Amino acid sequence: MNLQKQLQKLSEAASALESSQARARLLRLFDDSTFVEIDRLARSGDKPAEVVAGYGTVDGCPVYAFAQDRDVNLGAIGKAQADKICKVLALAAQNGVPVVGIFDSDGAKLGEGIDAMDAIAEILRASNNISGVVPQIAVVAGACVGSAAVIAANADIVIAAKGADYYLNPGDENGTADIVAEDADAAVDKARELITLLPSNNLSMPLSFEMDNAPMLECDSISGVIEAVADSGTAVVLGDGANKTALARVNGTVCGIVAIAEQKLSDSEAARVARFVRMCDGFSLPVVTFVDCEGFASISGAAKLSHAYAEATTAKVTVIAGKAYGSAYIAVAGKSAGADVVLAWPTAVILPLAPEAAIHIFWKDRLQNLTNPVEERKKLAEEFAETEGDAVSAATKGYVTDVIAPSETKSKLTAVLDMLAGKRVSRLPKKHSNIVL
Repeated sequence: MNLQKQLQKLSEAASALESSQARARLLRLFDDSTFVEIDRLARSGDKPAEVVAGYGTVDGCPVYAFAQDRDVNLGAIGKAQADKICKVLALAAQNGVPVVGIFDSDGAKLGEGIDAMDAIAEILRASNNISGVVPQIAVVAGACVGSAAVIAANADIVIAAKGADYYLNPGDENGTADIVAEDADAAVDKARELITLLPSNNLSMPLSFEMDNAPMLECDSISGVIEAVADSGTAVVLGDGANKTALARVNGTVCGIVAIAEQKLSDSEAARVARFVRMCDGFSLPVVTFVDCEGFASISGAAKLSHAYAEATTAKVTVIAGKAYGSAYIAVAGKSAGADVVLAWPTAVILPLAPEAAIHIFWKDRLQNLTNPVEERKKLAEEFAETEGDAVSAATKGYVTDVIAPSETKSKLTAVLDMLAGKRVSRLPKKHSNIVL
């Protein structure tokens, strides 16, 4: 066999793949000159497989990745594509490194019939098998519809380009991404940023960076508290709602930060926060929770969030920044919810009931002879909150570790996170917990 002819044939086959947009996206993801392609010449019939796959480094961290190639059969998922993606997922698990999937596909390769459906099921099974083992990030760069959307939604974090189609069935509203980026390139760049905050796998120690030592930004309410305590420019907010969840560094320590600010926590928001807490716990990232909440709007939401916090064995620190009434205190704020340390600002109010309701039970006698019921009930509620629910009183009983000025929060968190860095917890043996879904 003529070597020169075979080399020429290989060169022609390889050069036909070089202009792929999918390959360009992977080159953008990885550090310069580190991308190594896997199964470069794999075919789907008479065309290249509809996905580009391989590994490289992101800021020096090893990463596996795949990018659907819309230039080939509209990125449709069939057996050849599934084989490449499943190989990437298996290699990522074996080597303990994160996976980034870049999606741009109209769904299943319908011409393959049941083979295509089985191929997609194989990808989902492989993804589920490594869930909680290595981080999975999905980038919705273009169309991500039909069964492709189910695969993307299975990732730990979903980043979508603004305007990208992300739905299961035609006519559905777009799925909810954790991060919406300006365009596909910005979405890939955001995936790079997340890789630097996440550990490589569930057995790796959480990442640590040089201490920032910058003072905390001014903040005396839960609004803006994440940006106030996070090292400058490190907070990546996930999701969009009244309650904030973010990955960030606090004086060099990577952690998950939650700010529960919705006065009555809705079921959907409770579920979103619970999923974030479970992700952080799966990869041993400490969870710092700021609380200013009167309770829950549903039993289901309360059960989901309390389950997530109680089950998590990672380091957990609570800062009660405002209200912590009844179920809110029980589920997420108190030591009984599993918090290792509970800090409180002087403005914190910790009560079994909202003061407006509590005065009707505990101060009935003072309500009997009011001359201006509306205004005087309001003043009584404020007095009850100050006298019965103050943070210092809770601290004297041991339910609050310390009462601190808001300006001290970052320095206190730095010390506490350092103290809890070696936390280890053993649980009763079981297959898995049965969280309310």
